[in-house]
Amino acid sequence: MAIDQIIYWIGGSACSGKSTLAKRYADKYGLELYACDEYYDKHMQNISRDKQPAMHKVSMMNPNEAFYTRDVQEQLRVYLQFFKEDFLLVLEDLAARPNVPIVVEGNQLLPHLVLPHLRPNHKGIWIIPSERFQREHYSQRSWIQELLQQTEDPTVSFNNWMSRDVLFAELIQQEANHLKLNLLKVDGVKSLQDNFELIEEYFSIGKNEN
Repeated sequence: MAIDQIIYWIGGSACSGKSTLAKRYADKYGLELYACDEYYDKHMQNISRDKQPAMHKVSMMNPNEAFYTRDVQEQLRVYLQFFKEDFLLVLEDLAARPNVPIVVEGNQLLPHLVLPHLRPNHKGIWIIPSERFQREHYSQRSWIQELLQQTEDPTVSFNNWMSRDVLFAELIQQEANHLKLNLLKVDGVKSLQDNFELIEEYFSIGKNEN
């Protein structure tokens, strides 16, 4: 990344609306968009057991092992390590891109990982859902139901998955608060447009202060 590049970091937990908000922000202000999920397959094709052990482990798991047979703390531990490994690949991708203003979005953007890369011409916000909001919206996604059907007990697997993500969101909140970074908690009370306007306020496009 060029030292003078303008970057808008949008991290947080799944099912918080951050992908939609990041795309809307990039579209409205004519910015490039780097969504970490879109590079998942590419990254997974170029990992090694030695350099990315957690990513390699995840690549070998089936849904039953991912969400049913392992306890929630182990799921969270591997989840976090996966993001730490993938974040390094995200940085490599960003370094190879043109020096233009860009929105970067994804779960991989853990606050303590992004902080060393924040510069005066960067902005950052972390978005997390409440547990109720997360469970409600996850349960409506058909691909998740299809995935859960591949486990021994879809109900237990879903609860494990949600528990892991609740712990992940709590960790994001703790880190963001400790590091004095912007945090937005989504609970369904505010509309998507309301949350978008809050992000606009946080980022205050055209200004350079964090």
